[in-house]
Amino acid sequence: MFVTPEWLFFILKIFTYVLLILLFSNLIFYTSLSIIGIKKPKRDYQIIEDQKKFLFVIPAHNEETVIKDTLESLTNLNYHKHLYKIALIADNCDDRTAEIARQYPNVLVYENHSKKDEPRGKPHAIAKFLENNLWQNYDFISFIDADNIVHPDYLREMNSQVCANPDLTAVQGYLGIKNLTTSITASGYAAVYFITNRAVQYGKHLLGWNAAIGGTGFILGVPYLKQHGWNPRSYTEDFELQVELSNQGKKSTWNHFAKVYDEKPNSFLASHHQRTRWAQGHWFVAITTTFRQIRQILKSKNIVNFMNRVETLFYSYSMIRPVIYCLILILSCIDKRLFLYLPNLFSLALYWGIIEILNFVLIPFVYITQEGSHYFKKKKRYIMKFLFYIQLIIGFIWNSLTYLLAQLIGFATWYLPQNKWRKTSHGAAFEKE
Repeated sequence: MFVTPEWLFFILKIFTYVLLILLFSNLIFYTSLSIIGIKKPKRDYQIIEDQKKFLFVIPAHNEETVIKDTLESLTNLNYHKHLYKIALIADNCDDRTAEIARQYPNVLVYENHSKKDEPRGKPHAIAKFLENNLWQNYDFISFIDADNIVHPDYLREMNSQVCANPDLTAVQGYLGIKNLTTSITASGYAAVYFITNRAVQYGKHLLGWNAAIGGTGFILGVPYLKQHGWNPRSYTEDFELQVELSNQGKKSTWNHFAKVYDEKPNSFLASHHQRTRWAQGHWFVAITTTFRQIRQILKSKNIVNFMNRVETLFYSYSMIRPVIYCLILILSCIDKRLFLYLPNLFSLALYWGIIEILNFVLIPFVYITQEGSHYFKKKKRYIMKFLFYIQLIIGFIWNSLTYLLAQLIGFATWYLPQNKWRKTSHGAAFEKE
């Protein structure tokens, strides 16, 4: 511990204030947004006859244990069969994934075998598939992961929404969890998704802002792909797309009723590897696009466009909290007097407490009980409902705390090449609502 000269201490103190302004701005912004989502979700479109043509694109690397269930859910959608097709990308598979997919007559199988020096992973497999022109005959491409279960009305909801809003370029569907009770880690993911689907996605939808693209369960307009192509630079091609849509003034939105159920890791280690990959990609996109995002904010032509781009910039730095905590601790080690400022900086200790009560008590209770109502109804006894809720809350806190480590590692390694995809193993059964 040291005591620095007064001039240096003054500089360190100012820098600490700047960091805390960023921290509180992020907290205030997303806490306010989460309150907007309390309004019960309702469709803002009418269900209409099937019209649009969709192509499902499914990148799959050694997914023989789950691909059958995914394809079964897609082949049994409540949508005219001649209006959609399924394309499965067997990406460097050495199992029966392609063989199983070929048993379905409406599934087109594309086998991708990368050379040693070629980048690997989901974004690059999709890029290679899109080099062919068959997808150009459709209106929208829907990107689905190989472990997903798709709700029977998924396309009917998407079709109705894009027909009612022809200016939409992309729509993100509702992300549910396929295995929400198989472990505390999986329950934590489920709780986070219950909250995010309402607190962020639906709140933004009500304000007319673009959706956060979640990597699976979203549709993208073919005209956009024809014009801009698919050029992933990171592990998070979904977030790259989200930033590009915002910068270009393209409109995307959220659909609370077009549901896709995703399998999440059961172990901490698998979860950590997955989230570290997400964090690396997220930080890469955030850091490399910051100045362009700021320029586009200044060029905004209306308030909705302006706020949408501001939110995208805020979202780009949504992982900044653990970085700021570490920086302040490092500064406090340089000058021990900064420790005295930490508990009551800006005299906002009470306000901080209110935010944490909202974020970890009130908002989780409302959104978990509402979004998980189908699962709660399956528990016949009140004690079982209570224990289920406790499992979700413990998982939510565990998920939130452990994600901080992945975010820090991602920040420290964002500049490394992002072409070595580490596969997350799948195989959990679908826990139906």
